Amino acid sequence: MSTSEIVIILGVSCIAALIKSTTGMGYPLVLLPALALFIDVAEAIAIVAPSNLVLNGQLTWKMRERHSEAITLPRFLAGAGLGAIVGTALLPVLPDRGLRVVLIAVIVLFLANRISPRAFAMSHADGQRLAPAVGTVAGLFQGAAGISGPIVTPWFLSLNVARDAYIYAVAMVFALSGVLQIGVLSVQGAFTVPTLLLGLSLIPVAFAIFPLGAIVRDRISVVAFERIVLVLLAVSALSLLVKVL
Repeated sequence: MSTSEIVIILGVSCIAALIKSTTGMGYPLVLLPALALFIDVAEAIAIVAPSNLVLNGQLTWKMRERHSEAITLPRFLAGAGLGAIVGTALLPVLPDRGLRVVLIAVIVLFLANRISPRAFAMSHADGQRLAPAVGTVAGLFQGAAGISGPIVTPWFLSLNVARDAYIYAVAMVFALSGVLQIGVLSVQGAFTVPTLLLGLSLIPVAFAIFPLGAIVRDRISVVAFERIVLVLLAVSALSLLVKVL
């Protein structure tokens, strides 16, 4: 990559880190397409993985006092871990296109419900009962397609937990996914020296931007926060649709 391309990537990474530290999601969604303009997608994924894990770790630590409010998280994580193992094992045989179509359908149905005047909300009892199954599905998609956000984000939004508890929950799930992802990428030999150096260079950017995200989050209302998350989900659906077409 040229110097100008690296400067562009660092600039985009600042925006992506701000969105991530504000809403708990969106870092790979913003940064990966920018990187893919200059390099192979597989290499871009390896570059983004370390800093994405750091950001999720930061959010989890920052919001750790809200863990008791993330009522379904332990059951969800147990299912996600199992699903990730199964999804990784099935990776060679599952159709990537079909998985992406399912994810698009999940997002569309969730957005339609969320903006409906009669929006359905998950009760705590139903959440506890269904969390292992939904977590397993999220892990399956993470292992088989490298994507779980379209499952994770709607799930915790539908529980109507407090904003910080929601961020803690999704960051914890994404952190677990990130550890598994980096493990798989390492086994696959994806971390070449140039890839690793560029990936590590994004970590100081993530650390620098993180406090700004907390300031922005404290200044926006809960309604505005949810609207931003819904917009990010819609963008992720469009991104998936482009890949399907």
